[in-house]
Amino acid sequence: MSTQTTMERIGLYGGAGLLVIGTAGMGLLEMALGSPAPVTGEGEVVQEALFSISLRSYILLLGLLLMASYGVSALATKPPEDTSI
Repeated sequence: MSTQTTMERIGLYGGAGLLVIGTAGMGLLEMALGSPAPVTGEGEVVQEALFSISLRSYILLLGLLLMASYGVSALATKPPEDTSI
C-alpha cells in the first residue's frame, strides 16, 4: 500500500504532470497544430508560436515548485529510515 498523503500526491503527481504538459504536451500540440513557418521574400522564417514562451515557462516553473515543495516538506517532516550509522 502507498503511504503517501494527499499533499504528497499533489506535489509529486501535480508537479510531474505540469512538467510533462509544459514540455511534451505543448510541444506535440505545437507540432500538430502550429503554423507551417512561412518564409518571407528575404528568406527569413516567420514562426508564430501556438503557445507563448512565457506560458510554457510558467507551467514548467509551477511544476518545479510543486516538486521542490514536496522535497522540502519530506526532508523536514519525515525521519530517516535507517538511523544506525
